[in-house]
Amino acid sequence: MNITKKNIWVILAFLVPGSLIYIYLVLYPIGQSVVLSTFKWDTLASSRFVGLDNYRSVFASQLFWKSMGNSLVFMVSTTLLQVIFGFTLGYMVYLQMRGYRFYKVIFFVPTVLPSVAVGFIWNYIYSPGMGLLKPFMAAIGQAENYIPPLSSPALALIAVIIAQTWNSCGVQVILFNSGFMNMPHEVIESATIDGASGIKMIYHMVIPLSWDIIKMVIILQTVGALRSFDLVYVMTGGGPNHSTELLPLHLFVNSFQNFNIGYGNVIAIIIFVMAMLLTMGMKKIMYKESIY
Repeated sequence: MNITKKNIWVILAFLVPGSLIYIYLVLYPIGQSVVLSTFKWDTLASSRFVGLDNYRSVFASQLFWKSMGNSLVFMVSTTLLQVIFGFTLGYMVYLQMRGYRFYKVIFFVPTVLPSVAVGFIWNYIYSPGMGLLKPFMAAIGQAENYIPPLSSPALALIAVIIAQTWNSCGVQVILFNSGFMNMPHEVIESATIDGASGIKMIYHMVIPLSWDIIKMVIILQTVGALRSFDLVYVMTGGGPNHSTELLPLHLFVNSFQNFNIGYGNVIAIIIFVMAMLLTMGMKKIMYKESIY
């Protein structure tokens, strides 16, 4: 539609309300966070301007860099696992194997559970006293090698990654299955007639035809993993020895437990900038139009 003097007011009437809501709910909090990051609170009602001191404190903190490393490991691992399992299970559902409707429901059930419930479920599984992991290892003759995962700094983050993957993988299954359902069936049938099957079918046909949904899933999961908080907080609270303390949990501890709000807002800004850079970087790296 060409913009003319006659319809410019109609366009503005639709754009202005949404823009004002966006500014108030998104841009204003971001700006406020930047302002708060330059202050230090001595009490709830008393604050003083400290400039970039909070930024210096954050980048000089070993705990910050440890939480940054934990977040990167968590982000890469959960994204990789969920894309692999989501793609594989979604493709199996797409092939409409026997009982595929039942499996679609089973895959999605963990997603509808509250994160608190998921945390308690996996705490129970990992529990050395009444959990399921220890009896399983005893059944396969590895009882002497059992180590409670959530009490081991070397294993706790892996245990949380597994729980997070189980909790969120159902969404990826549904998204991938939706992407596969939108593939042109006549192209797939022609490839099948020409002899394409198995890995060749997936690599040369399925992935290129569903590249848009693959790209979207990777970006959404990466940014979502960077903001993960609730499941980790329920399962470990960041322990043992800060081995599962992700950036959002580091923000929470400093802002609401140590009452260092300026420090916490610096971390919030860092998370925001990382999410923006990751999104733009991945869109550029993975830029490739779907062939359909």
